Amino acid sequence: MPKRLRRFLAGHDLNRHFLIALGGGFLLRLCSAWFVYGPQALDDYKHGVWPAYQYFMGQPMDLPGYRSHLLVWILAGFLKAGSWLGVSSALSQVRTMYIGLALISLLAIAGSYIFARGYKRRAGILGMYLVAFYPLMPFVSTRAFGEAVALSLVALAFGILETTRRKHPGRMLFWGAGFVVLGGATLFRFHVGLLFVSYALILIYLRQWRGVAGAAVAGFITLGLQAAVDWGSGKAAFETLVEYLKANEGGAAQYGVSPWYNHVALMLGLALVPFSYGLFGHWRSLWRRQWPLIVPFLLFILAHSIAPHKEERFMYPVIALELWFMATLWVAAGWDRHVRRVFVPTLCVVSALLLPVVCFVNTQEGEIEPPSYVQKNFGPVVYLDHESLFGASLIRFYFLRPPSLVQKAGREDLNAATVDEVLEDNPQMAAAVLLTSNPAARDDLEALHGIKTLNAQCLEVRRAGSIVDRLLYAMNAKHNQRRRPSWYLVCERIGPE
Repeated sequence: MPKRLRRFLAGHDLNRHFLIALGGGFLLRLCSAWFVYGPQALDDYKHGVWPAYQYFMGQPMDLPGYRSHLLVWILAGFLKAGSWLGVSSALSQVRTMYIGLALISLLAIAGSYIFARGYKRRAGILGMYLVAFYPLMPFVSTRAFGEAVALSLVALAFGILETTRRKHPGRMLFWGAGFVVLGGATLFRFHVGLLFVSYALILIYLRQWRGVAGAAVAGFITLGLQAAVDWGSGKAAFETLVEYLKANEGGAAQYGVSPWYNHVALMLGLALVPFSYGLFGHWRSLWRRQWPLIVPFLLFILAHSIAPHKEERFMYPVIALELWFMATLWVAAGWDRHVRRVFVPTLCVVSALLLPVVCFVNTQEGEIEPPSYVQKNFGPVVYLDHESLFGASLIRFYFLRPPSLVQKAGREDLNAATVDEVLEDNPQMAAAVLLTSNPAARDDLEALHGIKTLNAQCLEVRRAGSIVDRLLYAMNAKHNQRRRPSWYLVCERIGPE
């Protein structure tokens, strides 16, 4: 371990380290919530952002029966709070939801702090910093997935439970609190129940009967809360769970099948394997100290590896635990030559490269940046769509706010006459927006740059497409069509002279 890092870890008390990790971690998450508002996948908008907006607006929600309303209610609560501050545009609202998730994610840092209080000081502090600053954590923590909320609650729960097991095994209240929080994580991702049950079984093996009693009480509370969520959603008790099990019958193979090793490879990648192989020579020390936590962690990965359908977000709930394990191994291998010469430089390089990306570079910008910018700055518009990503988007419903509408257009329609025509036909529209993701049509938009039609003033042509989107598209255009850039031109309505 570098001398500067050792001196830094030893130079402050635990509370000071907690405040640094909390403040710095929140700043990174705030940046990711603000700048990276594009979808990670379809589900974060379709089953999170969009139904939350519908609920906030009092509209019927497009939410499958196997999806819990709990996350939607929370996101809608953030929208309500944002409305008090004047937040109204689609872009501002999604940022408000992500900022709310950033606040929730601080529970993972708090859980790491509690874990550090009951564990080896240096390893606990280092684990807290990894949870706060590790690359991808700001992005992962601020996505509209139940798994993202579960990540923070799992870390908080096991921080309480492991500290109780080590320091306060007789405190029934602590046991109950930890399991209640873990039960809360289960409400956001039912599979977290594997962690709940396996850890309770380990306590039986260890004859920690107060912990077992706390798990039993918390289990009944969790069941009661799930029933309450279902009743509040207009469903029968446990209907969401039943529908979820039906939808995932057979391992959800109907949604896609991946090799068994996908999740294992993901978790090894997060551990920077093979550059971190020097850490794993100390696995016996890790196992001896943390096996009651390692066993549920491994069972969680195993269960998801057996199921045919696999997505990266399924592993979110246990990422903080893996970072705790990495911190323990790093401290144990602090004087190892390979760790000092390979792992530490690799971690620094990866962090320097990835943290700016996950905090500042938007995803799938060509699809959503044009409507988010236009809706925020111009209000209702008519889009003349020529082969654009937005026109074909599966999340178009969120950014296309009535009375705005999309009209298909050929290349021959990208002209001043068509702009005047659509504005004549739609007097309530503030502008006509010419939009394309076809590079061949870009010159047609450029030809209108700055001109004045009978009804509109055409502004400058804007390009939408982040640097990462461009890189992925250049690497494999066929399989990254949603990463294409887009070009759009706003022709704003003008009044009579």
